[in-house]
Amino acid sequence: MSKRIAILGLGWLGEPLAKELLKEGYSISGSATSLDKVYRLSKSPYHVARLKVESDKIEGDPQAFFHGANTVVINFPPKRILDIEHVFIDQIKQLIPFLTIDMNVIFVSSTSVYGNTNKWVTEEQELVPEKASGKALLKAEELLREHCGERLTILRLAGLIGPNRHPGKFLANKRELKNANVPVNLIHLVDVIGLIKSILSQKAYGITINGCADEHPERREFYARAADLLGLDAPIFSAETTRSYKLVSNKKSKEVLGYSYQYANPEKIFEEIQNGQIKIVGAGPGDLGLLTIAGYNAIEEADVILHDNLVSTQVLNINQNAEHVYVGRKFGDQSNQSDRQLRINQLLEEQYRKGNSVVRLKSGDPYVYGRAAEEARYLMERNLPFEVIPGISAALAAANQCNIPITERRKSNSILICTAHTADYSFEQLKGIAGLLKAGNTLALYMGLKSLDKVIPKLMEVCQDGSIPVNAISNASRPNQVLLTSTLENIRTDLEQTPLEMPVVFLIGVTPIS
Repeated sequence: MSKRIAILGLGWLGEPLAKELLKEGYSISGSATSLDKVYRLSKSPYHVARLKVESDKIEGDPQAFFHGANTVVINFPPKRILDIEHVFIDQIKQLIPFLTIDMNVIFVSSTSVYGNTNKWVTEEQELVPEKASGKALLKAEELLREHCGERLTILRLAGLIGPNRHPGKFLANKRELKNANVPVNLIHLVDVIGLIKSILSQKAYGITINGCADEHPERREFYARAADLLGLDAPIFSAETTRSYKLVSNKKSKEVLGYSYQYANPEKIFEEIQNGQIKIVGAGPGDLGLLTIAGYNAIEEADVILHDNLVSTQVLNINQNAEHVYVGRKFGDQSNQSDRQLRINQLLEEQYRKGNSVVRLKSGDPYVYGRAAEEARYLMERNLPFEVIPGISAALAAANQCNIPITERRKSNSILICTAHTADYSFEQLKGIAGLLKAGNTLALYMGLKSLDKVIPKLMEVCQDGSIPVNAISNASRPNQVLLTSTLENIRTDLEQTPLEMPVVFLIGVTPIS
């Protein structure tokens, strides 16, 4: 019997859950509500479908999505909208016909179904939710239990913390908050996934389980410390002394599942937050399919992304929850490059010391005209650990996309990568580059669109051969990629007649395979 799981909702929990379950040998299908997200996840090693559950219909193909699933994880919370109690129940009713008798169901609910009793709350007590979202979830639990019976397990989660949900951001800068001295109920993403894996492996169905850390630190102290670690202003609580709270018991999850919480004390996140991560990532030429798996994972896990001008929207959309900071430079930008680079270096250090996972995202490869060397030296001088993840450089992408063999037996045994700033090199350097081209080597010229009037005459002077092939590739690997094939003597005229959009890379001395 196959172990196929359908995860309805590939969000903050659903995506990492899918990855972890894949490691356990499960076959996974997941759903997203938008086409953009489906496209972003299309390279994932599991099936992704678009399903949008409305109160009166399901957009997409639910029959195909649920077909063959042994277990369904329903993982989408009620929205904060008017009449959510009725809207959410109508959404659940749309799902009911597809939850057949051969399927087990895990419903991700919330401890908001409990009222504030000023004491411990357990799975067995009477439920009196106070907020509309809690009331909606309780009604959904009842409806699913009525339909699924012993095939249903309800997982009630406390407040969620983890990647991109650091508690320091929850209440920072807020004022006149109540309940300063009450305990908080939190659970880390790692433990949520751990509980679901335990339910699956033990086939623990027909039960209701709370998911919450063992420890319940005081609200004011916890959030003040969390904000301080991120360099944010601590929340300010009012002087009132009334207390309204609940203490969520996780005793049943330990007894029934034998689960041990990795974040038994939610303050463990503070120990980790003091050590951020820095990854300098090559985003490749733009096509999402040409991004490395390591680069994809780094972007997906980032809290902050510092990105250049030429990084494609597809790549940036991998992680829309992270903070995106543009630090790029366009052609004609007259700002001081040294000042700009220093700002980038300082941002890397600042975000690392805040405990964030920060990605410095560069088009192409970081060490091929990506200025990664300046950032790496800055980080090494300060003993800040970092990792550089390579990317496919534009010349390599252009060569492969356009079938241009930049090295080939008995034709060219080497390739020289240089920039149009070659035009500003010494005479000897420029002459040497031209000499290599004349000897039959391939020349890859970056950022040359505006400098050909300086570079081409020198190549012509040394090579004495205007018929040497020149290939100009605009937006290599992207949907608007354009190839213009010409020669040394004609390239400037051809570009005047057929203007190309930047960025353009030139491959000189080789001919496309046709």
